[in-house]
Amino acid sequence: MAFPKPFYLFSAIEGVVVLDGQPVEGAEVERLYKWKDDLNVEHTLTDAQGRYRFSEVTATSLLWTLLPHEPVIFQRLSIRYEGREHKGWVLTKHNYDRLGEVRNRPLNLTCNLNDEPAAHRETETFGICRLQ
Repeated sequence: MAFPKPFYLFSAIEGVVVLDGQPVEGAEVERLYKWKDDLNVEHTLTDAQGRYRFSEVTATSLLWTLLPHEPVIFQRLSIRYEGREHKGWVLTKHNYDRLGEVRNRPLNLTCNLNDEPAAHRETETFGICRLQ
């Protein structure tokens, strides 16, 4: 019996948080994703260089492999620093591909806390984080 191929719910993501052009140490970065009825949340802190990283998230499902459906995976990154919450990345992913969020590009982000959240047409995302 063949095992179902993995569904990539959230590709590996790494980035740097900056404020006034300087790296931000100790900012809390929250990754949230929802698939089917499952809501998952993870947290990490930025290091001295303002960097954070989350590993890729995969799932398998024989049932969802066999049933035709449109993938719908809600993804969000939030950044909390000095009592403020910043919308870093918001995307609804409609595929199960590795690096399927932004046309097979690695998710290497720069998140500038000075920026206001905005829609980014080239990546179909919303927030303060941009692809490097």
